[in-house]
Amino acid sequence: MSNRIPVTEETERTPEEQTLIMRLRVFNNMRWFAILGVIIVTLTARYAFHIGFPTPPIYIICVFMALYNLLLMWQVKGIDKLQPHLIIPRVRKYTYMHILLDMVALTVLLHFSGGIENPFIFFFVLHIILASIGLNYRIVYLLSTIAMALVILLVSLEYTEVIPHVNLEGFVLPTRYQEYPRVLSEVIALAVLLYGATYVTTSVAGELRKRQRQIVALRERLLREKNGELKRASNEIAQLEEEKNRFLRFIGIAAHDLKAPLTAIQGFLWVILGGFAGKITDKQKNMLERSSRRINELLTLISDLLDIPRIETGQIVQEMKEVSLRQAIKNSLDSQRSLAQEKGIKLKVELPEGLPKIKGSSSRLQQVITNLVNNAINYTPEGTITVRVQERSKDLLVEVIDTGIGIPPEDMPQLFEDFFRASNVEVKGTGLGLSITKRIVEAHGGSIWVESPCSETNSGTKFSFNLPKPSNAKRRKR
Repeated sequence: MSNRIPVTEETERTPEEQTLIMRLRVFNNMRWFAILGVIIVTLTARYAFHIGFPTPPIYIICVFMALYNLLLMWQVKGIDKLQPHLIIPRVRKYTYMHILLDMVALTVLLHFSGGIENPFIFFFVLHIILASIGLNYRIVYLLSTIAMALVILLVSLEYTEVIPHVNLEGFVLPTRYQEYPRVLSEVIALAVLLYGATYVTTSVAGELRKRQRQIVALRERLLREKNGELKRASNEIAQLEEEKNRFLRFIGIAAHDLKAPLTAIQGFLWVILGGFAGKITDKQKNMLERSSRRINELLTLISDLLDIPRIETGQIVQEMKEVSLRQAIKNSLDSQRSLAQEKGIKLKVELPEGLPKIKGSSSRLQQVITNLVNNAINYTPEGTITVRVQERSKDLLVEVIDTGIGIPPEDMPQLFEDFFRASNVEVKGTGLGLSITKRIVEAHGGSIWVESPCSETNSGTKFSFNLPKPSNAKRRKR
């Protein structure tokens, strides 16, 4: 089985993995600065302070460090493609290799630049601090021991003259490396610093890693809880949607089954009221007319109830085609003029010529205008009702303005809800007209809103809705 992630897959790294990979990249970058620093210090010591020591070996070691740094950079790039369970072990392995190679390189550099005489011998402490960031404390203590072993080996070999000592001419005395008490004190001081730094840094780094894992565990627990809540909410929404659809189907079937016998009864009442079934008294006529009005109200309610499931289930979309909004408004107003004239209300229409056609259902748009204008007539004792259409850049704006009784501010938020009726109206109705109007407008891709009192007249109400124009809308000159 391959240890690498397929190219097409993406995986999310934990914070600990991301941090370790980031630190490994930082080590690579720091090594370039370290190489540059060694070169600068070498040149400064040699030519500015005139300290005598062989520089070619220093430059060769720098080249060696650059080569293995390139190799390590290539290894780090491959970490992102590893399987998640291999990330942390591989990063720690590479970190161990980085630190070990750096300590060996530092030991060789120290040999060619004075050995125990070189103050940079204490840079081993820096390597231990870096190691404690990404490695287990046991490994860090092992690296501290290896560092001390390298220093003791170097000092011992030079002290016993197994390898030649390179003196920093002009900086320290040539016999300083053979002064046993001084050498021993420096080695002890380095050991104290190394192990002391190991203890402090591993304690802090271990506690930080512990807190980081706790945070990750907390995040995963919270995510599981939230995912569970979202799943439950999704199931509840799906269940509610299914119940809603069943309820709408029930309403449609029930309303349809009620409409047929009521229509038949209404027909019989008209026959009786027309005198075709014999003469009736005035009292009988009054009772039959009241019954006929009640049946009309029931038929209106049933028609509204039938409209809701049709619109909610998207049947209105099947009725849509290219239609003339201007013609739909004219057809609707033809049936409303007589009602307005009976109440002495002036019906004013502002329909500009050349309105573009839109995609919609002509009968449904007529229903919208009829509902709004009929409401305006019912709730306007006297005055004017204005129906106005404006063409805008992306849509057509339709406004129905009246000078009637207006709508109480507390009723505005609920105005388009099913079965809601304003608190200041006395005219009977189903409370479904505006909610159906809103559904029809939204099914056409538009929106509807209300303003009361109307800002233009400082009285009455203004209903506005917009309908989007097709992107390739063509004007129809009339």
